[in-house]
Amino acid sequence: MSEAHRIFSVEDANELVPILELELGRVARLRSELAPVIAVLGGADTAVAILHQGEAPPAGLEREGAALKEIAAQISAAVERIGRLGCVIKDLEAGLIDFYSLRGSEPIFLCWQFGEPAVSHWHALDAGFAGRQEIEGVEVEPPEFPN
Repeated sequence: MSEAHRIFSVEDANELVPILELELGRVARLRSELAPVIAVLGGADTAVAILHQGEAPPAGLEREGAALKEIAAQISAAVERIGRLGCVIKDLEAGLIDFYSLRGSEPIFLCWQFGEPAVSHWHALDAGFAGRQEIEGVEVEPPEFPN
């Protein structure tokens, strides 16, 4: 962990949950729009060539190529906004977000997944999601209306 990382308390991290829900919900919607565009363009290899190598879309699919670029730009912008909050995106598709924190003097990650009502778990920096443990003393009430 470098000194450049923001250190979060549980309360600090939980203040960001509503923003993260909006951003990750936006990303999920954009990803669902992206899949059919990629299919029309001929698959992932073509999409990568358009986005990363500057290749032109196949003839007659210029509008889809532009849509691909726009959707990808919107996803990138959401990822950048999340990063500016100081958290770490561990898995965009699963909506896994970590927050640097301290447990005593030990650096850890507070761990949150899209859909959870609050940050209520932590894990060692090298443990990952499988090593999640509940944060003692943090009680999370289920949402009034489950998703």
